[in-house]
Amino acid sequence: MEYEPQSYLTVIRNVNRGLKTRTLIIKALKSGCTNIKEISKITGVNYQTIFKQIRNMEREGVAIKHEGKPVKWLLTDRGQKSILTYKT
Repeated sequence: MEYEPQSYLTVIRNVNRGLKTRTLIIKALKSGCTNIKEISKITGVNYQTIFKQIRNMEREGVAIKHEGKPVKWLLTDRGQKSILTYKT
């Protein structure tokens, strides 16, 4: 599996399982999912794991933010980017 560049965090250790889960979260957010329950259903990863990884990403200010009530999770432009996303 190729990991999303934004799934890499700086403060916590980036183990394969966490990178995979964060990659799945980012892909789900890109597909239009905005809440943890939807993300859990689409990815097949349990709610608590999704919540933990989203909080890790939010704490570092990487990739996602939340807004509104009910809470919607959205992608940001922060975090590492693929070299292919840069334009010359």
